[in-house]
Amino acid sequence: VEGGTRLSLIGSQFRESATLRCRFEESSATVVARYITSSQLECATPVQAGASSRVVEVSMNAQQFSSSGVSFTYVAAATVSSVWPERGASEGGTPVTLYGANLLSVSEQLGYLQCRFNSTVVRGSLVGDDTLVCNSSSSAAGVVDVEVSTNGRDFSASGVQYEFVSVLVSEVTPWSGPELGGTLVTLVGGGFGDVDLSCRFGDEASVAASVHGAEAVRCVSPSGAPTGWASVELLSHGETLRSGGSFFFHARMWVSALAPLLGPVEGGTRLSLIGSQFRES
Repeated sequence: VEGGTRLSLIGSQFRESATLRCRFEESSATVVARYITSSQLECATPVQAGASSRVVEVSMNAQQFSSSGVSFTYVAAATVSSVWPERGASEGGTPVTLYGANLLSVSEQLGYLQCRFNSTVVRGSLVGDDTLVCNSSSSAAGVVDVEVSTNGRDFSASGVQYEFVSVLVSEVTPWSGPELGGTLVTLVGGGFGDVDLSCRFGDEASVAASVHGAEAVRCVSPSGAPTGWASVELLSHGETLRSGGSFFFHARMWVSALAPLLGPVEGGTRLSLIGSQFRES
């Protein structure tokens, strides 16, 4: 109802003229129209007192108007009050829930419902009364404004913010474990706090990760991986993050003999273990 929407009018027999006008209902004031082509004009909607439908007609001489009966609906402006989560990986793909007001189901049906992360626009889906979900775009690390549109052109100006975080891995410990899996692996780095993460070892399926503060993530190595070096990647909502590390899967070790077989209870006996698949570590 605040007006100012850049409205495209599609029709025929339009001609360029200094007196091109749009009128919203017969009794309302006219606004200047801009000529685009013989089949398209643009005009900015005027302010209206309340939400309602208005018939829009055009004139080339500001006197005689068309009588096509095409209508435009004024609605209350959409607003955003909060988002959850408030931060996510800079690679994007995080489902962000926006809570607000005047979010319309008809906008979703028409394909107009959108979220904007700074200047990047993505489609939104209503999940409840005045609640929608948008997947975050990829962005450089930092804080951005998140706004919503119900017509694909006019966005809210609520100033609610979302933080893109750069997740970095500096160390993987331990760096090796058996092909049978089950090794508790800690990834040390930064930017982990409040980010939904999982781990992937090589080409294996991703496994759950637990975040321990902003600087450590733990996950358990899977079973059945081929022996040798494998990449260790972090994922956030299915998106592979740029930073990761490596992990070595070694073959199952066997101990076939000990020497000597006896020793004092005080300990300290230098024991030789004979077997296979041992590696220096």
